[in-house]
Formats: sequence, C-alpha cells, structure tokens
Amino acid sequence: MQKRKPLINIKLLLYAIGSLLLLEAGCMLIPLFTSIYFQEPQLIGWFKSIGITLATAVLFRYPFRKNHGEWGKREGYVVVTTIWIWYSIFSAIAFRLTGTFSTFTDAFFESVSGFTTTGASICSDVEQLAHSALVWRSFMQWLGGMGIILLSLIFGFGGVQTYVAEATGPVKTRMSPRLHETAMMLWGYYAISTIFVIFLLLIGGMGKFDALCHAWSTISTGGFSTKNASIGYWDSAFIHYVVIFAVLFSSLNYSLTYFFFHGKFKLIGKDEETRRVFQIFFFLIIAVCLGNVLTHQGGLCEKNIRNSIFMTISSVTGTGFMTENFMDWHPALWSIILIIMAFGGSSGSTTGGIKIVRITVLIKNSIEEFKRLLHPRAILPLKISDKVISMETINNVSAFVSLYIIIVLMSTLVFIVLGIGPTEAMGVAMSCVGNVGLGFGEVATGNFYIFHPAVKWFMCALMIIGRLEIFTVLFIFTPTFWKR
Repeated sequence: MQKRKPLINIKLLLYAIGSLLLLEAGCMLIPLFTSIYFQEPQLIGWFKSIGITLATAVLFRYPFRKNHGEWGKREGYVVVTTIWIWYSIFSAIAFRLTGTFSTFTDAFFESVSGFTTTGASICSDVEQLAHSALVWRSFMQWLGGMGIILLSLIFGFGGVQTYVAEATGPVKTRMSPRLHETAMMLWGYYAISTIFVIFLLLIGGMGKFDALCHAWSTISTGGFSTKNASIGYWDSAFIHYVVIFAVLFSSLNYSLTYFFFHGKFKLIGKDEETRRVFQIFFFLIIAVCLGNVLTHQGGLCEKNIRNSIFMTISSVTGTGFMTENFMDWHPALWSIILIIMAFGGSSGSTTGGIKIVRITVLIKNSIEEFKRLLHPRAILPLKISDKVISMETINNVSAFVSLYIIIVLMSTLVFIVLGIGPTEAMGVAMSCVGNVGLGFGEVATGNFYIFHPAVKWFMCALMIIGRLEIFTVLFIFTPTFWKR
C-alpha cells in the first residue's frame, strides 16, 4: 500500500525557517558594526544574539538541506505567516541581551512593530537608546517594508506560493516573468530610493546617523524615529517636504518604479490606481488643511499648512511620523485622521491599510450596481486601467474590506474590555490593523508603553494580521486549510 503524503511538509518548513533565520543573522551584523563603531557596551549582546540566531538557523536548515521536498500552497502560507513571528522572536532576544528592554513582551512588541512597519513604539524615551538599537529598529522597518520573503527570492529561496502569500493588494504584479528578477529589480529600486532620501536629508541639515535611520523608516513608510519629537524635532521645511514626497513615492506600486527610473512618467499617469491615489490624497489634504486653517491657532501660514499636509500624508499612508500632535487640533479633524488611517496607498507598495485599489473597486462596483438595476440585461464589466476586473476579484475585495472592518470593531471592543477608553481603543485598533503607529488620547504620539502586557500581545497579533492583509493569516486557521 502506497504511503500517504503528509498534509504539511515539515522538513521544508524547518529548512525554510532556517534559511530565513540565516538571513536575519546576517542582517544583525549592521547593529553589531554600529555598536563597534560607537564603542557601546551592547556589543557582547549583539554577538550573543547573532550566535543564537545563527545556531538555530543551522539546526533547522542543515538536516534537510538536500532532501526537503517541493513547495506547495500550504507550506507557502505557513512560512510567510510564521516567519514574521520567528524574526520578531530573535530580534526580541537581541533587544533583551543588549539590555534595550527590561521585558520580553516589550522587546517582542517593538520587534513586531518594526518588521510590520507599524511604528508604534514601547520606548518612552528613544533618545536614550544605544545607537545600535536605533539602527536595528529602523533597519527592521526597511526589511519589512519591501518584504522578508521578497528579499529571500533574490537568493533563490522560495517561489510563487510564498510571493503570492506575502505580496500586498488584490492583484499580484510582476516586473519580470521570473520572480528572481522581479525581486532583484524591486529591491534595487528600493535601495536606490533610500540612498536618494539619505542624500536629501543630509542636504537639509540632518546628521549622518539620523539621516540613515530616517531614510530607512521613510521609504518603508514605517515611522520609527531617533527622536522623541519624531520629524518635528527638525524645524526645517526642507526636511519635512523631503519626507512628504518620499512617503508619497513609497505609497505607489513599486512595480511602477521601473517607469519612474526610466523617465516614462506618462505610463505612470495611465495607471488608474496611481491617479486615484493622488486624487484621494489631494482631496484629503485640502479637507484637513481647510479645517486646520479655520480652527488652529496658526491660521493661514506656511507652517500650519505644511503640518496639515505632513500629518495627512503620514496618517493615510500609515507612516506614523509626526511634526506636531494632531490631538491639539479640532476634534472633527481627529475623525478624519482616524478614518484615513485605514486607507493605505497602492497595492504593491510599502503601505498598510485597505489599499486605494480596493476602495476604487468597491466604489466602481457600487456605481455599476445602480446601472445594472436600470439595465438588467446589459453586460457592464468593471474595469481598472482598461482591464476587466473578474467577479472573483470583486468578491475578494468585498470580503477583505468586510473582514477588515469586523476585525477593527471587534478589536476595539476587546481593548475596551481590557480597560482602554473608547477613543484610545478605536485609535489603537485602527493603528495596529492598518500598520500606522499613531494613536489617540494618551498614546497619540505612538508611545504604547503604558499598556498592560496582555494588550501588547494582542496588538502584536493585529499588527501581523494587518501586514499580511488578513487572508494569509486567517486562512491557516480555517478547517479548509487542514483538509486534503
């Protein structure tokens, strides 16, 4: 009798996790070298962290390096979901061994927030952290922005199953038929964009260390800063506008960067999702600016308008940087900030949230439904950029948005039960699921150190669910996933 094939290939899972942890151990050399450069006492902690991560990677990977089987959909979903947890665990170990955080809960929270590019911090005073810890916080966001799995594809690890499970948006776009080439190009443009932002921040008067960290956090739309006052620490219009335009650039589908770097701007303009992003962002900026000018003490002045633009872009893209505390604004503007935290940017970008393409599909489908009521026999296909959107995609979008809203509402109730006020609870739920990092009330500045450990662990789960866009995580908890 033929032996039945196991439902999940455990050998492949261990080999995959080991390979990816090997990559993380290599990335930890960056804070190690930083610690050496600044002669910090945390040096021994980073050595130990790299050793532990490396040893675990070899233990998982070595026994199955020659015989680990082939990728399947289940293996792809499990690896993509769990690797964010594994990366956060070993990053948390590093934070504990270097004395950055006093508890594993806080260290794990900061790591999850970093890798998911949420930007919610557990540090009440980030300026007291070692340079190596600050570098690692920002570099985590840079890794998570483009995606851990996408980076692994450069080294020939993974495949279509892992790419589909991690890529954001309802449609998974490629720049090349080969995933390896797609990953190479995306990460190449990502790195070039980062270097360009570093250069501009240096011109604006930001120090080399701060420019490096903020460029990583900006291009990844992450939001971790080296200063307690975030970007507001620098009273520089030039720096503020550099961050605004860099975040806007990163909120677009990175597959379009090919056209940008080759000067084919008309082709970018023909992409309907990109047009919708600029239209919606422009409308939101006008609304917030008008509201702030009419109600804020600053009135009609450049700085007030600049802060309004900055906070609008930072909120809608889920970046979480701040130039001022928006809780000082009129309460009506709080509602706008709260709502737009769910928007996000384009699919295939570094932003979180629902994504503009899904919002566009919902609006267009609603309009088409009215037309179908008037003309029941007419065939009215829904199109985005002159491409017909299948009914399957429309159903997927509807289900995603419904789940998104349900998770936010249920999470708000859980936070209220755990002792958080209604305003703060809604803000924290939106912030975690949308990978934004901003909060409301006492945690408006994104410092979540005041919360109970149980709240922090629940927030970690929400951040991972939000980063992987709900379906990838929830799918492995369905009975269907575990059936043949």
